[in-house]
Amino acid sequence: MFWVYITAIYSVVIITAHRLPPPFDIRIDYYKVETTKDLVINTPRPRLSWKLPISNERNVQQTGYQIQIQSDTDKWDSGRIDSSQSIHVPYINKNDLKPSTHYQIRLRIWTTLSNQASSWTDWIRFRTSIYNLHEYIMQHNNEVYWIGSTQIYMNELRKEFNVPNDSPIRTAIAFISGIGYYELYVNGQSVDASRKLDPGWTTYEKRTLFVSYDLKPTIKAGMNAIGVKLGNGWYSQEQYVPPSVSEPNYGPPRLLFVLQIVFENTNDMVIYSDQTWKGRLGSILHDSVYNGEIVDNRYDRPNWAQVGFNDTLSLWLTPEILPSPVNITANGQMTLQDMPPIRAGPDALHFEINNPLELENSYLLKEDLSDIIGAQLHDGGILKPISVSTPVLGVHTFDMGQNMVGWCRFHFHGPRGLGIYIRHAEALAQPVVSTHQAYGGIYVENLRGATQSDSYILRGDPNGEIYEPRFTVHGFRYISVFGSPNPLTVNDVECPVVHSETTVKGHFASTNPVINQIQHNVQWGQLSNSMSLPTDCPQRDERKGWMGDAALSVNEALYNFDLIKFYLNYLNLIADIQLPDGSISDTVPVTFGGYPADPNWGTALPTITWQLYRHYNDIEILRDHYSNIRAYVESLRAGYNKTGLAKLAYHYGDWVPPPPQPMTNVYLIASYGFLHDVSLLINMSQILGYTNDTQSYTIFYQNLAEEFHRVFFTPTAGYYADGMQAAQILALALPNVVPTNVRDTVFKHLIQDINDKGNHVSTGIVSTAAIFPLLSDNGQHDLAVELVSSITYPSFGYMFNNPYENATTMWELWDAPMEGPGMDSRNHHMFGSIGGWFYSHLAGINFQSNLIIIRPRMLTENKKRLLTKIDCQLNTLYGLVHVSYTRDEHYTLPNSILLRVSIPSNAQAQIIFEPLFPGARCVLLIENNNIIWSIDNKENNVCHDSNTGLITLEIGSGDYEYQAFWK
Repeated sequence: MFWVYITAIYSVVIITAHRLPPPFDIRIDYYKVETTKDLVINTPRPRLSWKLPISNERNVQQTGYQIQIQSDTDKWDSGRIDSSQSIHVPYINKNDLKPSTHYQIRLRIWTTLSNQASSWTDWIRFRTSIYNLHEYIMQHNNEVYWIGSTQIYMNELRKEFNVPNDSPIRTAIAFISGIGYYELYVNGQSVDASRKLDPGWTTYEKRTLFVSYDLKPTIKAGMNAIGVKLGNGWYSQEQYVPPSVSEPNYGPPRLLFVLQIVFENTNDMVIYSDQTWKGRLGSILHDSVYNGEIVDNRYDRPNWAQVGFNDTLSLWLTPEILPSPVNITANGQMTLQDMPPIRAGPDALHFEINNPLELENSYLLKEDLSDIIGAQLHDGGILKPISVSTPVLGVHTFDMGQNMVGWCRFHFHGPRGLGIYIRHAEALAQPVVSTHQAYGGIYVENLRGATQSDSYILRGDPNGEIYEPRFTVHGFRYISVFGSPNPLTVNDVECPVVHSETTVKGHFASTNPVINQIQHNVQWGQLSNSMSLPTDCPQRDERKGWMGDAALSVNEALYNFDLIKFYLNYLNLIADIQLPDGSISDTVPVTFGGYPADPNWGTALPTITWQLYRHYNDIEILRDHYSNIRAYVESLRAGYNKTGLAKLAYHYGDWVPPPPQPMTNVYLIASYGFLHDVSLLINMSQILGYTNDTQSYTIFYQNLAEEFHRVFFTPTAGYYADGMQAAQILALALPNVVPTNVRDTVFKHLIQDINDKGNHVSTGIVSTAAIFPLLSDNGQHDLAVELVSSITYPSFGYMFNNPYENATTMWELWDAPMEGPGMDSRNHHMFGSIGGWFYSHLAGINFQSNLIIIRPRMLTENKKRLLTKIDCQLNTLYGLVHVSYTRDEHYTLPNSILLRVSIPSNAQAQIIFEPLFPGARCVLLIENNNIIWSIDNKENNVCHDSNTGLITLEIGSGDYEYQAFWK
């Protein structure tokens, strides 16, 4: 009996030892469960994604999965489902998930590695929201109210309430919307300290966002206190300055609050925002997105959100009942803020890639990398100044070393009532022309109407006091502090980086220092302008949701960051402002510009939708937004029917070409946007199986293509429009527009113009986004890399190689320091489109449905010094894709390339090798020291295209090292 017992134990140990680890990186409705603090799902049928355990084996595929979900009252077990699907897996129980309910879920999988199931994941807790809070509020409109004041700036509200101790608390769920901004406190503590500038900016009358919190850990039996601070945010008229559109009919801040407490004995109680609350003007005397805060810390009440607080020095008033921001007659609604919030500091940024300075399995070595100007994303989300100076008496100017977005925490000492003034700027003042000397002050003229200033009055604490803004945000590299009674050091200042919470999923580095700095600047610029929606700039009196900027940068953004919930929210905001005729506006929410949008701005709707589908392979995204996109294209068509392409309506053209270059034909640029969107609509209709639309829009596109050529081509000259680069680029970038018999002529004219300008572009934001892929895909990859490597004006490299300042983010203008104060932001992301090309062409990572395509474009042998090695990591929903190559002759022979590729489990990939020089042909392909193909032995499922010279092979998951020789 003893031996039977021992054998049984041994068998269990062996089985357990060989059991697969559980799947990881679980996502529910796109939320990463490991980085989401309180996971709230706003759908009764969420979808799941997961990654298979990392394996050293090749061609690992999932063969099945099992999901279990349970609540206090329900359980569901899918049983084993034979399927390879690991992304967007539907919840298939016959019963929907109940609203406002706590659940937990776990799963396990089977793979081709074993007939045995993997280990279960840990139980993952999540809860559902009230799916229709708007309807709930309407049903309780005699109990819950929007509260605030039209008489004073009531920005602190509080309420105490008693929780009976008859039964333990089962759940305590709060729903809050404080607009413009709010901060929630319970029993004296911030509920989520890093969560800032909440809720997200919307067209409030159409959509006002609410947030849900699980307060069970903080609510207790007996007396409790709720405190809410309010800020103006985008709900204030102060943010709508000329030349914006007409001011919306907004007013002072207001609060809506519901707390539902359910006890174990099933009894419940509800706390509403109503006139039992009290409010006052707190220590923040004024706050503005553009103009910062005015804070008198003598008015601060540290215990204001605690039970038993008694304030004999302030006037706490009964709040007024204020109207809802939502316009019900215009189908406005309150909806859950279904995206990660804006956060400050370390909680704002997560990582799915290795630290770029800790390169693994890469040909690129640390010694190959030159120093980057600016801070690193891995630095922890809180920056310290790199220097402090005192240009004039009583002024301290701090240099953060990085153009960033956020604010600073200051440690001040001083007497009670002393005022300190703080200003933020992106650059230092340039030397005075007559003396050629600079006094070291900050350059604020480009802020226009935004002061970007904070004023702080000390309470006189002998131990010192810390000031950190709450309801404003600044874009800056430099901070000037005026009036500190004591010398300040770099240790008295630290600045949290602030942006919508996201995850870094992409990394690109190379032996080319210019490209590496551009990549740094692109990533920081993108984060700087991810503030609940994609903005254009973070510093001046603008910061709007410009659609053109969003469309141009979305591909780059989705390579670098996991922003799908962020962009899905923005698509909803676009739908909110779409008019019955299908037209949309230049900015969303509508603040600048107007209706109808410039075609290259309105393209944000179809372009963002398409790029989300492309990066996440989720057909539901196309299905959800197709009708809006179709309506938008039809609105363009209605305008086109009146004018034709020759006079198609536009607003901005190919915005900001480099001075002194003029802008090319504006009607051609607008027509490009129109044809681009019709082409995308055709692609979407094909994928969705909308055959009638595919046929009709294909015919329509063919007619447009013929008209485009007929209207804009100059036969006698052999080029489009005025012959400028932008006109040729945009014509060539459109499918089937340039006839085959003139394509070479047009392309040669473009190349000649670039050469005539000393290998420089003359392009604005629209054509700059198109030129690099165009060159790389048409035999001019050498030229494309030369252009991006340039450091002379105009170029990306000039932004950090000039006599004036070294950029750490992307400039708005090619020549920002030379321009006047009207428009010269140092932190825009519209030119960040170049970042997408790094991944799609330099590393060669692209997507085709569920297929990962790896096709690095290759420099010719005599230009390979420009890009000898690259290393790229990209974390997809399947897992990490890693591409690294070298052409360094210390590692490989001339006319050859060493390529390492890692493909995650459950994924399929296509590897494409390009000829290393014109007319080259591959003679040998080696994998792991084995010849898998040669010119004399064409086997092993390797495809050789004799026309293009491309070598293509299909692979499954695993780590591969190839060496290709060309002759």
